Amino acid sequence: MPCSMIHLIVAKKVRPSGSALFYVGNLAPDTVVDWHDRDIVHFRDLDDRQSALASLANETIGDFAEGMLLHLYFDWKWDDDVRQKFIDITGNDWFAQYRNELSLAGSYAFHNTEWAKQLWQDMDDIHMDCYGVVPRASADDVKDFVSRNNKWHNVNITEPSPAFSLALIEEFTSKIAIEYVDWRISISNL
Repeated sequence: MPCSMIHLIVAKKVRPSGSALFYVGNLAPDTVVDWHDRDIVHFRDLDDRQSALASLANETIGDFAEGMLLHLYFDWKWDDDVRQKFIDITGNDWFAQYRNELSLAGSYAFHNTEWAKQLWQDMDDIHMDCYGVVPRASADDVKDFVSRNNKWHNVNITEPSPAFSLALIEEFTSKIAIEYVDWRISISNL
């Protein structure tokens, strides 16, 4: 899974003028606290994530739910491509280094993306009564995640990630944004 800022970058490409609720939904699957539960919510426990996502897409209504669907779709693509390449290069002890590189990438993207600061504040300003349902997470979990990460991004200024450059992020998010829109249209035509 990528960091929150990378999720927001792809979400901005899918819906440049999306509601703040759409963007909160785009972060919501990562608010699940327990790692085992998070893997279930992300369909990582299934052999066929694509079918599970297609089924979910047919039930998705509203901005918050659409944001969640995009998040899960993007994670599937990221895990199979970018994360897997990182694991192949890094080896068995990949996880801590991966998380560190994502922190660098997220902070750097936040401070070098003109819309990021305002979007995080807009998301933080949404009352949790507006949220949709997040399996295995509460509205309090979502609110805490958004508020905590808004503060974190504002106070952490880093150099770019050597592993996940802005160029790599831009290229991959552009590719997946187009794929997602096409996939979403194809799913609705079934």
